[in-house]
Amino acid sequence: MTLEQLKSNIKWWESKRWVYNILVGLSGGLGLFKMLTATTYDWSYCDTLVIIIWGIGANLFYSLGTLLELFDWYYLNNRLRLQRFRELLLVLGTAFSCLYTYGSVLIYFIGSVF
Repeated sequence: MTLEQLKSNIKWWESKRWVYNILVGLSGGLGLFKMLTATTYDWSYCDTLVIIIWGIGANLFYSLGTLLELFDWYYLNNRLRLQRFRELLLVLGTAFSCLYTYGSVLIYFIGSVF
């Protein structure tokens, strides 16, 4: 991989990050809306802080796509050719993150209400 290919790799993943953030944010927002309308809950500063930390963590996990391709190129001499699976990794990773976020919101509220 040349420097130009590395830049192209990073540019490809970063150009999709906004879609990932919107979808994960909507899944969390949908879970929050569902639980806040179904229960009586006093929102706190800690809840807001948890959402911010969750967003940072989700973006760190999103960066694994670029890091996996770089790892394949540098350490495995592109034997796995992960670049072929970019779209699949993006879709599967986004779907997993959305489901995990939605489920975590539900579990959080179920645990705090009962």
